[in-house]
Amino acid sequence: MRTLLAAAGCVDITPPPGLFMSGFAARVVPAVGSHDPLMARALMLSDGIISLVLISCDLIGFTPACAHAIRARVAARLDIPLLAVMLCCTHTHSAPASMPFRGVMGIVDKSWLDSTITAIVDLAAALPPRLQPALITAASTTVPAIGYNRQDPSRNADDTLRVIAIESHSGARIATIINYATHAVVLGPRNLLFSADFPGVATRAITERHGGVSLYLQGACGDIDPLVYQQRGWGLGTFDDCDAIGTLLADAADNALRSSHPAPLAPLSAYTFPLLLPLDPPPSRDTLLTLIRSFEAQRSASLVPPGNPVEELSATAMLAWAHELSSALDLNRVPSLLPCELHLLHIGNLLIAGAPFELYSDIGRAFVAAAAPRILLCAAYANGLYGYCPTSWAKAQGGYGADSSCRWFPSLLTPLAAGADKLLIQALVSVLSLLPS
Repeated sequence: MRTLLAAAGCVDITPPPGLFMSGFAARVVPAVGSHDPLMARALMLSDGIISLVLISCDLIGFTPACAHAIRARVAARLDIPLLAVMLCCTHTHSAPASMPFRGVMGIVDKSWLDSTITAIVDLAAALPPRLQPALITAASTTVPAIGYNRQDPSRNADDTLRVIAIESHSGARIATIINYATHAVVLGPRNLLFSADFPGVATRAITERHGGVSLYLQGACGDIDPLVYQQRGWGLGTFDDCDAIGTLLADAADNALRSSHPAPLAPLSAYTFPLLLPLDPPPSRDTLLTLIRSFEAQRSASLVPPGNPVEELSATAMLAWAHELSSALDLNRVPSLLPCELHLLHIGNLLIAGAPFELYSDIGRAFVAAAAPRILLCAAYANGLYGYCPTSWAKAQGGYGADSSCRWFPSLLTPLAAGADKLLIQALVSVLSLLPS
């Protein structure tokens, strides 16, 4: 059996004050400072023949094109295939804009983004000389009362925490991976300080206790918000709430690992599966014209003294989407299919499945069930972010994630259609069939 080698590192990517933050259309002024650091963290695994690189950034996400470019630069520097590199984001809504959403939350500072991309590539490129023999351990546990299903509160949130510890043969912690599914939006739009939200607290706590580098993989949380929103009101979480949630997750990860044992290791491998996911047809021209008039009226009303900048900027963003869609209709160029891919890292009996979407929680659970008895970590926001991928029941209900959210995302004119979730799950099943038994 080949020997597992591992190395990990991290770099601070926190910008100075003055950059616009991302994630909330209701936040229309730049950040005034930082509460805690935003980090990029990287883990490299090698079996002597195949090397894999996993990167997690405290950012809302990258466009798929930007993510591809970053991964390609990492792959070139390390002389490994592109599919050996997975780039994820924790989806904190208290980071600077890292992708051009429509509206104020998509005002990207190019200088900061370029320097951040260089820092990520340099971080990964520095790992090979630090590779050392390692053992890998995995565990899972339930951590209830953190999130709730915002699409349909009658449905359960996925409360499973999965954790992987990678240690040297001497017992020193090299890296820890934690995977949980709740939107990193605790702080809400009133917060003007850069922050990694609760995933930052969890990773810092684990690193402070055990050393090494801790990576947070955001799970299938497209329909899962922090419970504090339901209990206290939308957007009313605090830094104390972040501390409580992050510490709870770190404690649960530690407790789960105490009863675990090193996992058997097979040769490493990576797979991608190309997909064409269906998109909803565009609205009729009459419906679109009605929407444009509604947005124009909303913007006009917002300009009446004393004015409402949130309503004005939101209406302006929606008009940008509507006019872009109208132009595409005129040219008969409204896409009906979205090309994308599912990505799988195979580490013995451990799997990390990544997809460039805000996956609804039932999709993550279906991934885990399909992979059993192997242990699977579902990484949403992986290799870029197109938008939401809802379940079919959510499409039937409608609402923000299932329908209107596409108006904010730069890569979409219409939302994913019903059945996209099933195609993603079928793709994973197809990839799993390729794995050695």
